[in-house]
Amino acid sequence: MPEIIEIAVPIEEIEARRERVEKAKRFETPDRVPVIPAISHRFLVPKVGVSFRDYYSDPETMLRTQILCQKWLFENVRTDAYSITGAWTGAWTDFQNTFEAGSLGVQVVFPDDDIPWVGPGWVKDDADLRKLEAMDFVHSGLNARQIEFRRRMIEVADKYPVRFQGGEVFYPGANSSLTHTSDGPFGVAGDVRGQVELFTDVLERPDFVRELLRIITDKLIEWLDFCHEEEGLPTPRSLSWTDDLAVSLSARTFREIVLPEEKRLRFHFDGWTSLHMCGKADHLLEIFRDDLKIHEFQGFGYQVDLDRVAEVMGGRVVLLGNVNPLLIHSGTPEQVREATRNVIEKLAHYRGLIIQDGSNIPPGTPIENINAMTEAAELYGRYE
Repeated sequence: MPEIIEIAVPIEEIEARRERVEKAKRFETPDRVPVIPAISHRFLVPKVGVSFRDYYSDPETMLRTQILCQKWLFENVRTDAYSITGAWTGAWTDFQNTFEAGSLGVQVVFPDDDIPWVGPGWVKDDADLRKLEAMDFVHSGLNARQIEFRRRMIEVADKYPVRFQGGEVFYPGANSSLTHTSDGPFGVAGDVRGQVELFTDVLERPDFVRELLRIITDKLIEWLDFCHEEEGLPTPRSLSWTDDLAVSLSARTFREIVLPEEKRLRFHFDGWTSLHMCGKADHLLEIFRDDLKIHEFQGFGYQVDLDRVAEVMGGRVVLLGNVNPLLIHSGTPEQVREATRNVIEKLAHYRGLIIQDGSNIPPGTPIENINAMTEAAELYGRYE
């Protein structure tokens, strides 16, 4: 039998974290405010001594690395995360925020020492729209690669048994995840068209943008439907997505240009809906709450005014955010504790709060600064 990868966290602690987070998501009263730092593989992969070149070249290396990354995270970071598997966590086909563009004709660059990034867009005119619409989004480009990587991860899953202290052995790769999230219609449009060009189009030829968004939304839904069937995901069907690029639009323009396709994507699903939005999204909060009817605002930007998000979403939408990741990277533990305390004092009494950075902790961040968020939750985030 292969050697078991032991994670030095008691299974009782894992279950306590699960209960804490689930109570927060039900707007109940946990023992304290949960804390789940957003730590991605850009931060984690170097921690286990694997090169990005090797990580993205081989599915077995990707699977093994992800498991070791989660072991490192759980043993070093004070987090209320309770699972090491799932999209954006472990045992998943990790092509970061490039897989949609990389399946719609955009070149994706894989540096030797970093996560992948997208090249220039190619869609310029109506003829290109028709080419885009004719593409097989599911079985070409990086999505085809995802399918192959997942198949291989499942084949080698029994080589990587994992166990929490006192828990049962499990095999993370046995039902590996595809990336069943989305960068959103406007974000993907910025990749295939070019971001500067897309914003210019919004002003000069909005009907072109609407047609581009329609085609892209069709593709996103097709892929997500495929993922649900391929992985046997539960019903009601949940959706996690973002559309960071759209934060730069006014509320009026967002409603006129983007919202119809956002609603079509969102209401294709009938389960839990989690929206991520970087940046200062204050002007869009009512749209997220009332038009998109999101259940969770995940990793919302540190620029968002806490009084405003409290007024619009407090007690109605689960909130994950919004400690400044640059402060976490370059500040002191005391500064991070105070910033976390501010979030708690503004939002905790509504329930439904999970402390997170806003959003994505940079590589090189001191562990003591990350852990200062949980220290603050223990000091200031206990419910009486």
